[in-house]
Amino acid sequence: MDIDSATAVCNVGEHALPELWQRRAHLSHDEMASIYSIVRSALTTYHPLELQALGEDKEELISQFIFLKVFRLEALHADTTTFPLHSAPSNRHAVCAYFRRYLIDCLRSAGHQRNVPIDDALHEIERQAALPANAIEAALLLHGLDEAGVRESARAFIDGLDEADRLVLAGSLGWLSDCQGGLSQVAARYRIASYHYRAAKLGVTLKKHAQTADFARTAIGRWITQTLGIDIAPDNRAAILAVLGILSAQSREPE
Repeated sequence: MDIDSATAVCNVGEHALPELWQRRAHLSHDEMASIYSIVRSALTTYHPLELQALGEDKEELISQFIFLKVFRLEALHADTTTFPLHSAPSNRHAVCAYFRRYLIDCLRSAGHQRNVPIDDALHEIERQAALPANAIEAALLLHGLDEAGVRESARAFIDGLDEADRLVLAGSLGWLSDCQGGLSQVAARYRIASYHYRAAKLGVTLKKHAQTADFARTAIGRWITQTLGIDIAPDNRAAILAVLGILSAQSREPE
């Protein structure tokens, strides 16, 4: 894309989304770039609980969503040339809702079932989303923990990482996670070599068919199991999500 085209894409606002979405099966190159940019921007800072349940790379899931559900590449040969305008998302919040429904579909699919009953996992995710703030304390209390203690442990865990791993954590869960372009751009900006390997060893990305035991062997998994004493198991999902949220909050830009 040339400079003029890139500028035009950047100038396309959220207000153009419904019309582009309606014609998304037949867009020009620049229009495809525009809707791609709008959708990615909307999802960059969105971290629904379903992402943790899937255990897959967020960037990969966003790309799948865009190409399968936004561009509808699986329906390229369909006769329909437009989609109903009333079904088009009108703003970034609606895009996030569409993406969350896609993640729920992924959870329900056989390819993501692993060893955990998906319906049970979905029920737990939905239940936690509606819980009050003190539910975090309740989930941690079951393991003899409190939020302040986990926060201190998370800070110590982050301090124990080398600079590159701290940036990988920041780019996936922490203060750099809203960086446009995701973890790959963070790695490029800070010249982090082998960031895919680092992310996998750290535990912020997992292979598609990874099991709970695979996560338990990562750095974050060992911190959860060995330091905090929480087994990586479906029954402990609430506590695991709580400590991951605390870990994310403790990843802050250096002063």
